Amino acid sequence: MNWVILFSDILFALVATVLGILGLGTFKAIKHLGIGKSFWVPIFVSSLLFVFGSAVRIFHEFAIELGWALTVYTEEIVRVSWLLALCILMGCIYNYSRKVKTAIRVPEQANAHSVAELTLMQKQTNELLKRIEKLKNEHT
Repeated sequence: MNWVILFSDILFALVATVLGILGLGTFKAIKHLGIGKSFWVPIFVSSLLFVFGSAVRIFHEFAIELGWALTVYTEEIVRVSWLLALCILMGCIYNYSRKVKTAIRVPEQANAHSVAELTLMQKQTNELLKRIEKLKNEHT
């Protein structure tokens, strides 16, 4: 049995489990806000796939030690589950980055709109002040 690979798989499974617990906990904490579902749920699912891949390899190692043959496709199962997990993570991060860029763009547009409104209000105020001055001058 290769202890380095077994240790790294156990460590990988533990990190993925912590990632899943943190993702699920965060999602539950912000669920009432109605945000984050498109980010935290895929993180939780991808962590489950990482744990699954690691667990398959760990059980396969122990089965070989005991003389049992689970499947000849263990490496393929592990790699496909990890590839799916990475694809899900990539998709959710891409989706989240698009939302962040949109959220940044909206205040910039709002600020540009506010500046235009302020400029218009300043012009209107200046016009009113000029009319008041003109009316004062006419009455004196």
